[in-house]
Amino acid sequence: MNDYLMRTLLPTLFSFAIAALIGPKVIEMLKRLHAGQPEREAGLESHKKKSGTPTMGGIIFLIPFVIIGIFYGAGHREVIPVLILTVGFGLIGFIDDYIKVVKKNNQGLKAWQKILGQFVITVIFAVYVENFSGISLAMKVPFTDFTLDFGFLNIPVMFFIALGTANGTNFTDGVDGLCASVTAVVAAFFAAAGMFYHASGAEVMSAAMLGALLGYLLYNVYPGKVMMGDTGSLAIGGFVTGIAYVMQIPIFIVIVGFIYALEVVSVIMQVSYFKITHGKRIFRMAPIHHHFEKGGWSETRVVNVFTTVTILFCLVAYAGLR
Repeated sequence: MNDYLMRTLLPTLFSFAIAALIGPKVIEMLKRLHAGQPEREAGLESHKKKSGTPTMGGIIFLIPFVIIGIFYGAGHREVIPVLILTVGFGLIGFIDDYIKVVKKNNQGLKAWQKILGQFVITVIFAVYVENFSGISLAMKVPFTDFTLDFGFLNIPVMFFIALGTANGTNFTDGVDGLCASVTAVVAAFFAAAGMFYHASGAEVMSAAMLGALLGYLLYNVYPGKVMMGDTGSLAIGGFVTGIAYVMQIPIFIVIVGFIYALEVVSVIMQVSYFKITHGKRIFRMAPIHHHFEKGGWSETRVVNVFTTVTILFCLVAYAGLR
């Protein structure tokens, strides 16, 4: 019971408390920096009232996550690699947000700069995992006892998974409370998976992210007082990828991250169909959460339904652990 408390309950409570306490200070700081979120003219009418809402709010859940990681890092081999990918991707998002909302340059980082930065962080993560943590890059296949090892292609495959996941979490961040709520459920799954595999560091970091996101949601649920920005959404993509890899279950991201995948696929389908048909659309608006909003769903209904779907898929994924 004491070990369980140290690895799950305490990190959850501490990170929640830290996020809840620093939230108002971070929001006030962002307001002083005039780090307001601009809303697209072509966007939803109901979202235009959000223009000026402080963004870069991912700082609120990243700070407690890093504090917990530093505290537990020395004794758990899974902690440092997860910090590398989460903080590394979060830093890229922070730079992009800072250029866009503080420096008032709507372009932010160029696409190639983001991709290059994510590739460098992914390589650092992979080198650390294989050479300093003793964790294999082979991947467990859900519902079987098989593992996949792509050998020298492991890093390219990892980068593809990391980039796809980060894009998914980025697209999911479009409704107050959506990305944080979905990811809180995903983090809870990874905490349970950490207990299943006796990966104590994975338990700790998953619990820390769960608590930090719950603390952040105090300020991000509708009507949100702050948005996570790329600082938060890219960091979440790094976290999901990193925590999955240290337990050798990145294939499970397709299951637990069904909503992330759905958001990405909806954008790809919309853009592709628009180009092929010279202006026709499959969805009312993409990513797909906006399609439902255009159909009359409230933001809270979108969040509730997407979070419920994630809970169901996480239960399926847990049944697939071997």
